[in-house]
Amino acid sequence: MATKKVVQSTSSQVVNFQTGEVIESTTHNVFQLPSEPPYVKLYLDDLCVLINVSDSLKTFLLSLLRRLDFEGYILLSPRSRKEIAANLGIADQTFRNRLNELCKKDLICRVSTNEYQVNPLYFGRGEWRKICMQRQAFQLRVTYSAERGRQVETSAVSVQDELPL
Repeated sequence: MATKKVVQSTSSQVVNFQTGEVIESTTHNVFQLPSEPPYVKLYLDDLCVLINVSDSLKTFLLSLLRRLDFEGYILLSPRSRKEIAANLGIADQTFRNRLNELCKKDLICRVSTNEYQVNPLYFGRGEWRKICMQRQAFQLRVTYSAERGRQVETSAVSVQDELPL
């Protein structure tokens, strides 16, 4: 990802000439963000085939993605968990098992009790600037070894409100 640069910076001040006091000061910074990369729309059905997700898990994922907020998180209150489980006709333990499966497939990452972050490399909602920040904060590590094969680890770090310069 390209570094962000300040393209333009302007400032203005309103000064009381009798006292010399600065009454108002305004600064405007314009930043250059990386442009949205070229993309091909990938349907959830196709993504699930590529990463070997069952139809029942795909349906579950779609139910969760409907609750995705603009920060890239899914908050699952007890009421929403019961509602999703009832709509899908599954037990609470099945609900929990499917959450764990999605985490193992690196589609979501548990960040706290009942709160999950979607993998921003697959899913995004909102402004491209925010999605860039989410992608920077979501860490994906893939290691290969002869003994253990392919190992994938994901973790989410806190996202700051503003992009660093």
